[in-house]
Amino acid sequence: MKKSTFGILATVALAFSPVAAFAQQAQISSQSANNNGAAVGHGNYVDQEIDQTNYQTQLEVPGYYHQADPQLQISGQDASNNGAAVGNYNYVDQNIDQYSDQWQQQFGY
Repeated sequence: MKKSTFGILATVALAFSPVAAFAQQAQISSQSANNNGAAVGHGNYVDQEIDQTNYQTQLEVPGYYHQADPQLQISGQDASNNGAAVGNYNYVDQNIDQYSDQWQQQFGY
């Protein structure tokens, strides 16, 4: 009788368990940056800057089986700077800013 009661309780608990325990949630973020600079001569100036920002957020209030959808967020950012200054009094300034914000929310049962 104890095994039977445990089996029934386990089945009920599985039926009413929150989605967060079973949902397949993946967040993938890939960022790449590259800087190349050369200054040959007198008074050359090379300034390179890359800023990459990524925010990924998933919020889910517990629900039941019908909301167990896979939630996938993918963000890929790539940046490259190449600069060369040859001679006198040359100036190279390069800037790359990248921003990515992904948000998912799921409420209800």
